[in-house]
Amino acid sequence: MTTLMIEYDSRSSLINTLIEAIKQAGAKIIEPQDQVLTEKDQVLEAYQKMFGKRKGNKYTDNEILIFNSKLNAAKTVAKYV
Repeated sequence: MTTLMIEYDSRSSLINTLIEAIKQAGAKIIEPQDQVLTEKDQVLEAYQKMFGKRKGNKYTDNEILIFNSKLNAAKTVAKYV
């Protein structure tokens, strides 16, 4: 399955006809997600998953080193798999 995002003039009768035809062919309308995580938020979520949630989101240098080492190792292994 592939997701397609389009920007169009909703007042255009031709585009509305095309969209209706695409929907009848089996396409679904998917509402956009309200919250898009930034890279910083994704990293914080990964830290919390690995080490648990901390008050103030404070992690030691050793924990950060371990996390980054595992992440880089996973990327390296993925190249050769």
